[in-house]
Amino acid sequence: MVEAARLYGQVAEQGRAVAQNMLGMFYMLGCGELHSNQDLDAAARLFRLAADQGDVAQSWLGYFCESGMGGVKRDMAEAVRLYRAAAAQGDARALAQLGVLYERGRGVLQSDEEATACYAAASAVGAESLFAYGVQHLTEFGGRKAPEAFTIQIAVRDLTLAARLEHAGAVGKLTSISSRREVASACCMG
Repeated sequence: MVEAARLYGQVAEQGRAVAQNMLGMFYMLGCGELHSNQDLDAAARLFRLAADQGDVAQSWLGYFCESGMGGVKRDMAEAVRLYRAAAAQGDARALAQLGVLYERGRGVLQSDEEATACYAAASAVGAESLFAYGVQHLTEFGGRKAPEAFTIQIAVRDLTLAARLEHAGAVGKLTSISSRREVASACCMG
């Protein structure tokens, strides 16, 4: 992971969006020797650079706008715009999160019809990928230097989205981590 962080850093400095997105994730989760401390401000800056180039980092930046993390001003309209941009590229996380926003009427007019359409599109793209992301955050990053509560928060978010898309393993995985006290605060994320 250390070598990956170093290489992503070199390529990100050249302005490559994919590398900026991946390096942003290293900063967000506090992974890799070069980025062993979580730095949400640096993550947000890198996600913005990648998103401005049309990268699906728009989904992560939308999450930062929705939650007001990383020095990003909480802005639901911007979050929705970014989720839509990433969803247009087929990003399952953005599609599912748009479904949640429509279901709850957060940043958009509440619409069960729109929520269902977003969930269906996300499911077609990949409930499996959301499940895999959630499990990855629990296993690969959870044992590293990433702050455990934040890592669990991200994992719960992705697993919850996968469960909404009726992924068979997601509910079981959420149940298996429910004994961790951090989950109570993580579940409030939306």
